[in-house]
Amino acid sequence: MAGMTLTGSEELEKFYKEKFYFSYSSISKLLYSPVVFYNHYVLNKREDSVGPHLVAGRVIHCLLFEEDKYDDYFTSMPGKQPTDSQKKIIDNIFRTHLTIENNSLSLEDYSQDILTELLTANLYQSLKTDQQRLDKILTEENKQYFNFLKEARNKTVVDQPTLDGCRASVEVLKSNKDIRQLLQFDRAETDDHIEVYSELPVQVDVDYLTYGFKGIIDNLVIDRESKTIFINDLKTTGKSLLDFPESVQYYKYWIQAVVYEKLVFHKFLKDLPDLAEWKLYFTFIVIDKYNQAYPFQVSGETMAIWQQDFDEVTDMVKYHYENKDFTLPYDLIFGNVKL
Repeated sequence: MAGMTLTGSEELEKFYKEKFYFSYSSISKLLYSPVVFYNHYVLNKREDSVGPHLVAGRVIHCLLFEEDKYDDYFTSMPGKQPTDSQKKIIDNIFRTHLTIENNSLSLEDYSQDILTELLTANLYQSLKTDQQRLDKILTEENKQYFNFLKEARNKTVVDQPTLDGCRASVEVLKSNKDIRQLLQFDRAETDDHIEVYSELPVQVDVDYLTYGFKGIIDNLVIDRESKTIFINDLKTTGKSLLDFPESVQYYKYWIQAVVYEKLVFHKFLKDLPDLAEWKLYFTFIVIDKYNQAYPFQVSGETMAIWQQDFDEVTDMVKYHYENKDFTLPYDLIFGNVKL
Protein backbone atom coordinates (compact mmCIF):
# COMPACT_ATOMS: atom_id res chain seq x y z
CA MET A 1 0.00 0.00 0.00
CA ALA A 2 2.95 2.31 0.45
CA GLY A 3 3.15 2.64 -3.32
CA MET A 4 -0.30 4.23 -3.66
CA THR A 5 -0.40 7.78 -4.99
CA LEU A 6 -2.89 10.58 -4.51
CA THR A 7 -4.07 13.15 -7.02
CA GLY A 8 -2.85 16.74 -6.93
CA SER A 9 0.83 16.64 -7.96
CA GLU A 10 0.91 20.41 -8.58
CA GLU A 11 -0.58 21.11 -5.16
CA LEU A 12 1.90 18.68 -3.59
CA GLU A 13 4.82 20.45 -5.23
CA LYS A 14 3.52 23.80 -4.00
CA PHE A 15 3.03 22.38 -0.48
CA TYR A 16 6.69 21.34 -0.27
CA LYS A 17 8.11 24.63 -1.49
CA GLU A 18 8.07 25.90 2.09
CA LYS A 19 8.70 24.14 5.37
CA PHE A 20 5.49 22.95 7.03
CA TYR A 21 4.85 23.74 10.68
CA PHE A 22 2.77 21.10 12.45
CA SER A 23 0.18 22.06 15.05
CA TYR A 24 -1.63 19.71 17.42
CA SER A 25 -4.56 19.78 15.00
CA SER A 26 -2.54 18.90 11.90
CA ILE A 27 -0.65 16.14 13.76
CA SER A 28 -3.97 14.65 14.88
CA LYS A 29 -5.29 14.68 11.32
CA LEU A 30 -2.12 13.08 9.98
CA LEU A 31 -2.13 10.28 12.57
CA TYR A 32 -5.85 9.55 12.25
CA SER A 33 -6.14 9.84 8.46
CA PRO A 34 -3.29 10.97 6.22
CA VAL A 35 -5.84 11.35 3.40
CA VAL A 36 -7.79 13.87 5.48
CA PHE A 37 -4.52 15.71 6.18
CA TYR A 38 -3.67 15.67 2.47
CA ASN A 39 -7.06 17.03 1.44
CA HIS A 40 -7.00 19.71 4.13
CA TYR A 41 -3.43 21.00 3.97
CA VAL A 42 -2.16 20.00 0.52
CA LEU A 43 -5.26 20.34 -1.64
CA ASN A 44 -6.77 23.06 0.60
CA LYS A 45 -10.16 21.31 0.50
CA ARG A 46 -11.18 22.45 3.94
CA GLU A 47 -14.48 21.94 5.69
CA ASP A 48 -15.54 25.44 6.75
CA SER A 49 -18.69 24.46 8.59
CA VAL A 50 -18.14 24.56 12.36
CA GLY A 51 -20.40 22.64 14.75
CA PRO A 52 -22.26 24.45 17.56
CA HIS A 53 -20.04 22.94 20.30
CA LEU A 54 -16.91 24.21 18.54
CA VAL A 55 -18.42 27.67 18.10
CA ALA A 56 -19.25 27.76 21.80
CA GLY A 57 -15.71 26.74 22.67
CA ARG A 58 -14.25 29.52 20.53
CA VAL A 59 -16.61 32.08 22.05
CA ILE A 60 -15.64 31.06 25.60
CA HIS A 61 -11.95 31.33 24.68
CA CYS A 62 -12.49 34.81 23.25
CA LEU A 63 -14.58 36.10 26.16
CA LEU A 64 -12.08 34.79 28.70
CA PHE A 65 -8.82 35.79 27.06
CA GLU A 66 -9.62 38.48 24.47
CA GLU A 67 -13.01 39.93 25.32
CA ASP A 68 -12.21 43.23 23.60
CA LYS A 69 -11.82 41.36 20.28
CA TYR A 70 -15.19 39.60 20.37
CA ASP A 71 -16.73 41.88 17.74
CA ASP A 72 -13.78 41.26 15.42
CA TYR A 73 -14.48 37.52 15.22
CA PHE A 74 -18.16 37.05 16.08
CA THR A 75 -21.51 38.64 15.58
CA SER A 76 -24.66 37.82 17.49
CA MET A 77 -28.21 37.44 16.28
CA PRO A 78 -31.38 37.21 18.35
CA GLY A 79 -33.25 33.94 18.46
CA LYS A 80 -32.10 30.49 17.40
CA GLN A 81 -30.27 29.54 14.24
CA PRO A 82 -31.69 26.99 11.75
CA THR A 83 -31.44 23.29 12.52
CA ASP A 84 -28.02 21.76 11.89
CA SER A 85 -29.05 20.13 8.59
CA GLN A 86 -30.76 23.27 7.29
CA LYS A 87 -27.91 25.48 8.51
CA LYS A 88 -25.41 23.40 6.55
CA ILE A 89 -27.46 23.87 3.35
CA ILE A 90 -27.73 27.63 3.84
CA ASP A 91 -24.07 27.95 4.82
CA ASN A 92 -23.05 26.10 1.66
CA ILE A 93 -25.22 28.35 -0.51
CA PHE A 94 -23.77 31.44 1.08
CA ARG A 95 -20.17 30.25 0.92
CA THR A 96 -20.32 28.81 -2.61
CA HIS A 97 -22.54 31.22 -4.52
CA LEU A 98 -22.59 34.59 -2.81
CA THR A 99 -20.04 37.21 -3.79
CA ILE A 100 -19.71 40.92 -3.13
CA GLU A 101 -21.12 41.55 -6.62
CA ASN A 102 -24.35 39.61 -6.03
CA ASN A 103 -24.75 40.47 -2.37
CA SER A 104 -28.27 41.83 -3.03
CA LEU A 105 -29.68 38.40 -3.96
CA SER A 106 -32.04 36.73 -1.50
CA LEU A 107 -32.21 33.11 -0.39
CA GLU A 108 -35.13 32.53 -2.77
CA ASP A 109 -32.92 33.48 -5.71
CA TYR A 110 -30.91 30.32 -5.08
CA SER A 111 -33.86 27.92 -5.23
CA GLN A 112 -32.29 25.67 -7.85
CA ASP A 113 -29.02 25.54 -5.92
CA ILE A 114 -30.96 24.72 -2.76
CA LEU A 115 -32.60 21.77 -4.51
CA THR A 116 -29.19 20.53 -5.64
CA GLU A 117 -27.82 20.82 -2.09
CA LEU A 118 -30.83 18.96 -0.70
CA LEU A 119 -30.36 16.17 -3.22
CA THR A 120 -26.66 15.87 -2.38
CA ALA A 121 -27.45 15.76 1.34
CA ASN A 122 -30.37 13.37 0.77
CA LEU A 123 -32.55 15.74 2.77
CA TYR A 124 -36.35 15.94 2.39
CA GLN A 125 -36.21 13.60 -0.61
CA SER A 126 -39.27 11.71 0.63
CA LEU A 127 -41.42 14.78 -0.11
CA LYS A 128 -43.26 14.64 -3.40
CA THR A 129 -42.48 18.00 -5.01
CA ASP A 130 -39.57 20.41 -5.27
CA GLN A 131 -41.76 23.17 -3.88
CA GLN A 132 -42.38 21.17 -0.73
CA ARG A 133 -38.65 20.72 -0.33
CA LEU A 134 -38.02 24.42 -0.89
CA ASP A 135 -40.70 25.33 1.64
CA LYS A 136 -38.67 23.47 4.28
CA ILE A 137 -35.71 25.78 3.65
CA LEU A 138 -37.37 29.05 2.68
CA THR A 139 -38.86 29.81 6.08
CA GLU A 140 -38.83 33.32 7.50
CA GLU A 141 -36.34 32.24 10.16
CA ASN A 142 -33.96 30.83 7.52
CA LYS A 143 -34.32 33.89 5.30
CA GLN A 144 -33.45 36.07 8.28
CA TYR A 145 -30.40 33.90 8.94
CA PHE A 146 -29.26 34.18 5.31
CA ASN A 147 -29.62 37.96 5.33
CA PHE A 148 -27.73 38.07 8.57
CA LEU A 149 -24.89 36.05 7.03
CA LYS A 150 -24.57 38.68 4.33
CA GLU A 151 -24.27 41.43 6.92
CA ALA A 152 -21.83 39.42 9.02
CA ARG A 153 -19.48 38.35 6.25
CA ASN A 154 -16.13 36.91 7.52
CA LYS A 155 -17.48 36.63 11.08
CA THR A 156 -18.89 33.65 12.96
CA VAL A 157 -22.57 33.98 13.75
CA VAL A 158 -23.53 33.23 17.36
CA ASP A 159 -27.16 32.96 18.43
CA GLN A 160 -28.25 34.60 21.67
CA PRO A 161 -28.83 31.38 23.68
CA THR A 162 -25.29 30.21 22.81
CA LEU A 163 -23.80 33.58 23.77
CA ASP A 164 -25.72 33.61 27.05
CA GLY A 165 -24.49 30.11 27.86
CA CYS A 166 -20.90 31.05 27.05
CA ARG A 167 -21.07 34.14 29.24
CA ALA A 168 -22.33 31.99 32.13
CA SER A 169 -19.40 29.58 31.63
CA VAL A 170 -16.90 32.44 31.60
CA GLU A 171 -18.32 33.78 34.85
CA VAL A 172 -17.80 30.37 36.44
CA LEU A 173 -14.19 30.33 35.27
CA LYS A 174 -13.54 33.87 36.46
CA SER A 175 -15.05 33.18 39.87
CA ASN A 176 -12.75 30.21 40.53
CA LYS A 177 -9.88 31.48 42.69
CA ASP A 178 -7.45 28.74 41.62
CA ILE A 179 -8.08 29.46 37.95
CA ARG A 180 -7.80 33.21 38.47
CA GLN A 181 -4.45 32.70 40.15
CA LEU A 182 -3.20 30.43 37.35
CA LEU A 183 -4.19 32.95 34.68
CA GLN A 184 -2.85 35.84 36.79
CA PHE A 185 -6.08 37.82 36.46
CA ASP A 186 -5.42 39.62 39.77
CA ARG A 187 -1.73 40.37 39.52
CA ALA A 188 -0.64 43.80 40.71
CA GLU A 189 0.80 46.39 38.35
CA THR A 190 3.97 46.33 40.43
CA ASP A 191 4.53 42.65 39.59
CA ASP A 192 6.79 43.55 36.69
CA HIS A 193 8.65 40.26 37.00
CA ILE A 194 5.55 38.46 35.70
CA GLU A 195 4.70 38.39 32.00
CA VAL A 196 1.28 37.20 30.85
CA TYR A 197 0.37 36.34 27.26
CA SER A 198 -3.07 35.42 25.93
CA GLU A 199 -3.77 33.61 22.63
CA LEU A 200 -0.07 33.74 21.83
CA PRO A 201 0.93 32.37 18.38
CA VAL A 202 4.31 30.61 18.47
CA GLN A 203 6.20 28.96 15.63
CA VAL A 204 9.57 27.26 16.09
CA ASP A 205 12.16 25.28 14.16
CA VAL A 206 13.76 22.17 15.60
CA ASP A 207 17.35 21.53 14.51
CA TYR A 208 17.02 17.79 13.92
CA LEU A 209 13.67 17.90 12.06
CA THR A 210 12.79 18.88 8.49
CA TYR A 211 9.51 20.36 9.73
CA GLY A 212 8.63 22.75 12.54
CA PHE A 213 5.94 23.14 15.17
CA LYS A 214 3.39 25.87 15.78
CA GLY A 215 0.43 26.61 18.00
CA ILE A 216 -1.62 29.29 19.69
CA ILE A 217 -1.13 29.13 23.45
CA ASP A 218 -4.26 30.15 25.35
CA ASN A 219 -2.45 31.56 28.38
CA LEU A 220 1.23 31.76 29.18
CA VAL A 221 2.62 33.09 32.46
CA ILE A 222 6.35 33.71 32.85
CA ASP A 223 7.58 34.46 36.36
CA ARG A 224 11.18 35.58 35.98
CA GLU A 225 11.66 35.93 39.73
CA SER A 226 10.84 32.31 40.54
CA LYS A 227 12.04 31.13 37.10
CA THR A 228 8.76 29.37 36.43
CA ILE A 229 6.58 29.17 33.34
CA PHE A 230 2.91 28.16 33.43
CA ILE A 231 1.28 26.96 30.19
CA ASN A 232 -2.50 27.01 30.60
CA ASP A 233 -4.85 25.52 28.02
CA LEU A 234 -8.62 25.91 28.23
CA LYS A 235 -10.80 22.96 27.29
CA THR A 236 -14.58 22.74 27.08
CA THR A 237 -16.19 19.32 27.26
CA GLY A 238 -19.64 17.90 26.72
CA LYS A 239 -18.90 15.28 29.36
CA SER A 240 -18.33 15.48 33.10
CA LEU A 241 -15.07 16.71 34.61
CA LEU A 242 -14.42 13.21 35.93
CA ASP A 243 -14.28 11.94 32.33
CA PHE A 244 -11.57 14.38 31.25
CA PRO A 245 -8.55 12.11 31.93
CA GLU A 246 -10.12 9.65 29.50
CA SER A 247 -10.59 12.46 26.95
CA VAL A 248 -6.89 13.30 27.19
CA GLN A 249 -6.13 9.88 25.76
CA TYR A 250 -9.05 9.65 23.34
CA TYR A 251 -8.44 13.05 21.71
CA LYS A 252 -4.67 12.81 22.24
CA TYR A 253 -4.59 16.09 24.15
CA TRP A 254 -1.28 14.87 25.56
CA ILE A 255 0.24 15.55 22.13
CA GLN A 256 -0.88 19.16 22.41
CA ALA A 257 0.72 19.44 25.85
CA VAL A 258 4.05 18.15 24.56
CA VAL A 259 3.95 20.38 21.47
CA TYR A 260 3.22 23.45 23.60
CA GLU A 261 6.09 22.65 25.94
CA LYS A 262 8.38 22.37 22.92
CA LEU A 263 7.13 25.72 21.61
CA VAL A 264 7.77 27.43 24.93
CA PHE A 265 11.17 25.78 25.38
CA HIS A 266 12.46 26.83 21.96
CA LYS A 267 10.87 30.29 22.12
CA PHE A 268 11.72 31.36 25.66
CA LEU A 269 14.17 28.99 27.36
CA LYS A 270 16.50 27.28 24.92
CA ASP A 271 19.26 29.90 24.95
CA LEU A 272 19.08 30.98 28.60
CA PRO A 273 22.35 30.52 30.53
CA ASP A 274 20.37 29.46 33.61
CA LEU A 275 18.13 27.04 31.71
CA ALA A 276 18.60 24.27 34.28
CA GLU A 277 17.04 26.45 36.99
CA TRP A 278 13.74 26.99 35.16
CA LYS A 279 10.57 24.95 35.71
CA LEU A 280 7.65 24.35 33.33
CA TYR A 281 4.11 23.49 34.41
CA PHE A 282 1.28 22.56 32.05
CA THR A 283 -2.37 22.78 33.13
CA PHE A 284 -5.59 21.90 31.32
CA ILE A 285 -8.30 24.26 32.61
CA VAL A 286 -11.54 22.39 31.94
CA ILE A 287 -15.17 23.45 32.11
CA ASP A 288 -17.82 20.80 31.51
CA LYS A 289 -21.43 20.76 30.36
CA TYR A 290 -22.60 21.29 33.94
CA ASN A 291 -20.46 24.43 34.25
CA GLN A 292 -18.10 22.71 36.65
CA ALA A 293 -14.54 23.98 36.28
CA TYR A 294 -11.26 22.46 37.40
CA PRO A 295 -7.54 22.98 36.62
CA PHE A 296 -5.91 19.63 35.79
CA GLN A 297 -2.17 20.16 36.26
CA VAL A 298 0.05 17.63 34.50
CA SER A 299 2.62 16.06 36.82
CA GLY A 300 6.29 15.96 35.90
CA GLU A 301 6.17 12.16 35.80
CA THR A 302 3.23 12.14 33.39
CA MET A 303 4.79 14.77 31.15
CA ALA A 304 8.00 12.72 30.98
CA ILE A 305 5.98 9.70 29.79
CA TRP A 306 4.17 11.84 27.20
CA GLN A 307 7.44 13.25 25.92
CA GLN A 308 8.80 9.74 25.51
CA ASP A 309 5.63 8.67 23.66
CA PHE A 310 5.92 11.77 21.48
CA ASP A 311 9.22 10.46 20.09
CA GLU A 312 7.19 7.77 18.32
CA VAL A 313 4.75 10.40 17.06
CA THR A 314 7.71 12.39 15.70
CA ASP A 315 8.89 9.33 13.78
CA MET A 316 5.44 8.81 12.27
CA VAL A 317 5.11 12.45 11.23
CA LYS A 318 8.64 12.38 9.82
CA TYR A 319 7.86 9.30 7.71
CA HIS A 320 4.70 10.75 6.17
CA TYR A 321 6.19 14.19 5.62
CA GLU A 322 9.58 13.22 4.24
CA ASN A 323 8.28 10.35 2.08
CA LYS A 324 5.25 12.32 0.86
CA ASP A 325 3.14 9.29 1.73
CA PHE A 326 -0.40 10.26 2.73
CA THR A 327 -2.17 7.07 1.72
CA LEU A 328 -2.74 5.24 5.02
CA PRO A 329 -2.01 5.64 8.74
CA TYR A 330 1.57 4.74 9.65
CA ASP A 331 0.82 1.40 11.35
CA LEU A 332 -1.28 0.20 8.40
CA ILE A 333 1.43 1.11 5.89
CA PHE A 334 3.87 -1.15 7.69
CA GLY A 335 1.34 -3.88 8.49
CA ASN A 336 1.55 -3.40 12.24
CA VAL A 337 -2.18 -3.98 12.81
CA LYS A 338 -3.53 -7.51 13.15
CA LEU A 339 -7.05 -8.58 14.09
